[in-house]
Amino acid sequence: GVFQAQRLLCMCSLILAGTAAASGSNVCTSRGASTCKQCLAVHPSCAWCVQEDFSGSSRCDLKKNLLAAGCASPSLESPTSKLQVIEDRPLSNKAAGATQDVTQIKPQKLHITLRPDDAKRFTVKVRQVEDYPVDLYYLMDLSYSMNDDLFRLRTLGRGLAEAMSRTTSNLRMGFGAFVDKPLSPYMYISPKEAVRNPCYSINTTCLPQFGY
Repeated sequence: GVFQAQRLLCMCSLILAGTAAASGSNVCTSRGASTCKQCLAVHPSCAWCVQEDFSGSSRCDLKKNLLAAGCASPSLESPTSKLQVIEDRPLSNKAAGATQDVTQIKPQKLHITLRPDDAKRFTVKVRQVEDYPVDLYYLMDLSYSMNDDLFRLRTLGRGLAEAMSRTTSNLRMGFGAFVDKPLSPYMYISPKEAVRNPCYSINTTCLPQFGY
């Protein structure tokens, strides 16, 4: 009784699952596409038959099905995704000459045409060249409240330069500074002593404010 009922239910489930799989196996005919544009957007494997006297059940189908249904090959719209390498210079070993002549990644330029939901694979190679020019620029707020950060920068500056020298010998370092905007309300404009020394109120001396 109970075992037979469970067995029958299981068989019915398998039959229904098999029927659903069979009907849904062709994604091209399952979406009801009525135009070429809709059809080609369903799946990369779908094709559209433009033949006027085509008598098949659906103009949107797998290419092989449309051919079998009598659609002539020239009447099939089925664009394929394409990948074209436009520029593929070899990787550079060392930075020499102008920076734009140094190649650290290849290929440099691709042209890819993809159908919706399609994909193309390509390989990218990357190499860090020796002695690639590096410009390192610090922009520091020299306000009194930034004293601890300025001290830390002083202690780290030499170590950072030494560390970078192990990567490149073509290193340039620069330093820029500002002390907030020299305007109210960013600074006290009175008394005059506060303009010359923003730290006047805390009985210490610091740089007057100046823009970058």
